[in-house]
Amino acid sequence: MHRLTSFTAVLRLSAWRLLFLFCVLAGLTACQAKREAASVGSEGPPTASMPSPAAAAPPPPPPPPAPAPAARPSPPSAAIGHGSTSAKPTAGDASTAIPQFDWPPPKASAEESIPDKWLRTGPTTKLADVADKFEKALRLAHYEQRSYYAVPRGFALATQLEQIKADGTPMPGADRWKIGTPSVSNLSLASFIKALAFAPAGYYRAIVFVVTDASWVQSTTAPSEDRIKGWAGGGAHTLPASIGALPYGENYRARALIYEFQKGESGPAKTLLPSAVSGETHLDKGGIWEPLSIL
Repeated sequence: MHRLTSFTAVLRLSAWRLLFLFCVLAGLTACQAKREAASVGSEGPPTASMPSPAAAAPPPPPPPPAPAPAARPSPPSAAIGHGSTSAKPTAGDASTAIPQFDWPPPKASAEESIPDKWLRTGPTTKLADVADKFEKALRLAHYEQRSYYAVPRGFALATQLEQIKADGTPMPGADRWKIGTPSVSNLSLASFIKALAFAPAGYYRAIVFVVTDASWVQSTTAPSEDRIKGWAGGGAHTLPASIGALPYGENYRARALIYEFQKGESGPAKTLLPSAVSGETHLDKGGIWEPLSIL
């Protein structure tokens, strides 16, 4: 009996322990459920992603460029001299600042090339240096009047007219320039030839130095009023700077053209074609050749 009572007490004690454990487990389960519910409530609904803005439309293409205007054709170059189709001198604006010599030059009574070594002053010789050497030689030979003219890429230098002997020697003293006409500087060569009808009988000479790198052959026509205008005084007294600044290149050459006239006791003077005297002799007798060789 006592054992039965003890067993019953043990069962009661175990039941209470089981009930206590059950209550503890139920409480722990309820607490865990509350914590999970609170965690879910604090998160809230998921945020929807914002749609990305639509890409901007590309700008319209630029209009096509306007076509370039067609280039105007260059006007043809004017001819030089009387009836010549050669191009104008390429010496800048100076070629229009001074008169142009007839191109090609009219037929001369005699001609002579000037030695190139006489004219070159160094590796950078310019046309102004060549002109200066000619001027110095002419002054030493007592030529006081001279005129510059334009030729293709160069210049022509004309002397005043002088009275000479048959061998090319100038008349002595003042007779060299005493030709019985108005001032030479006021006459064209053709007018001067006509005026020689009133001059003493004899021979007369004019010299023209041509400096250029252009190829040329003198005309077959003798000087006339239509082709020669004012050689004695119609040109420039000095060489324009724009022509003088041109380099005296390796292809440049200088040539002297001698125009000789003979006047009889009556009637007009006539051009001598050819002269009985060589070009070098004319320059030597005129006192020009030697100064050119030593200056």
